[in-house]
Amino acid sequence: MNNRYMRAALLLGTVGFLSLVWPNASSAQTKATWQEKWEKALTEAKKEGKVVVMGPPGDLIRDAMTQGFKKAFPDISIEYSGARGGELATRVKAERDAGIYSVDIVLSGTSTANAYFKPMKALDPIEPALILPEVTDLKYWRDGRLEFSDRSTRYNLVFTTQNNAPLIFNPAQVKADEVDELTKLLEPKWKGKIVVQDPIPSGTGQGVFRWLWHVLGPEKATDYYRKIRTQAAAIDRDQRRQIEWVAQGKYPLHLGPGTIMFQLSKRGLKFGVVSEFKDYGGYVTAAFGSAMLLNKAPHPNATTVFLNWLLTKEGQTAWSKAMGYVSRRLDVPTDYLPSYWIPKPGVKYWHGYYEEDATLSPEQEKVLQELFGR
Repeated sequence: MNNRYMRAALLLGTVGFLSLVWPNASSAQTKATWQEKWEKALTEAKKEGKVVVMGPPGDLIRDAMTQGFKKAFPDISIEYSGARGGELATRVKAERDAGIYSVDIVLSGTSTANAYFKPMKALDPIEPALILPEVTDLKYWRDGRLEFSDRSTRYNLVFTTQNNAPLIFNPAQVKADEVDELTKLLEPKWKGKIVVQDPIPSGTGQGVFRWLWHVLGPEKATDYYRKIRTQAAAIDRDQRRQIEWVAQGKYPLHLGPGTIMFQLSKRGLKFGVVSEFKDYGGYVTAAFGSAMLLNKAPHPNATTVFLNWLLTKEGQTAWSKAMGYVSRRLDVPTDYLPSYWIPKPGVKYWHGYYEEDATLSPEQEKVLQELFGR
């Protein structure tokens, strides 16, 4: 049986089995038990006074997290800092190498979790921190399960799954049907007119290139990598800058635009979106929507309170509205989301956020370093 289906079978198994591998999801957890745990965590969290959160960049998500949590728990302050996943990991590693442990929880992508934080041995299991029935009851979650990206289903909890739009364009310079297939991006007229999100570090650029490897196969993907590199006018890591370039008309096309584009569209930037390609479909991602608990956290109880709040309907709605993401909670609405994030019926999607797929293979990395390395 495929490992992915085996994992789902385990998580969807009998209550007796769940009580062994996932105690908080079991009906054996009585009201008194969870209330006791919650009250203890809340009391200790108030003593700790704050929680330190790392997450996506952008004012909207920072405000949603800080204001939403503060409203729910006014006695616990929240320090939030946002950046691209690789930058967050670099900061945490530098601190830990110096013996500093200042961060409690990281909200970022699954490639960041599995390529950076897991090898760093910086993560604690998530299950012991899940307390509220609104969080642990599987009826609230898509597919009747809590989703994890890591093979052990312990360290990286995925709470967002959505279509990852691979391309944006300037509508004044490009028509959607001119770029709605992968092969069309290689036409001579687009040479020197594409900005590409750097595919080497974790992030949306790498996600697109991992998807290409999967759908095309190593040989064809390597050829496509070389050709798109020749087409590219710029390789860049600043998501905001690249999207602004397209909106301003500096470059008409951007491959691997990043989920921050929703926040930028809210600020008035205009661009067209290719949500999937006609010839090869698209892929589903967690984007920034996964959680990691850092070990040796300075505020473990406040972290528990924050994580449980984040995974409630209230917390997930705040997250979803700020990021424009599709929550895995079934009771979080989607009517305010851009259509390009919501997977479409009949389209073939690759789920690219599992550990076995969320990082570059040695062969991929070698090719990308040769073509895009600095």
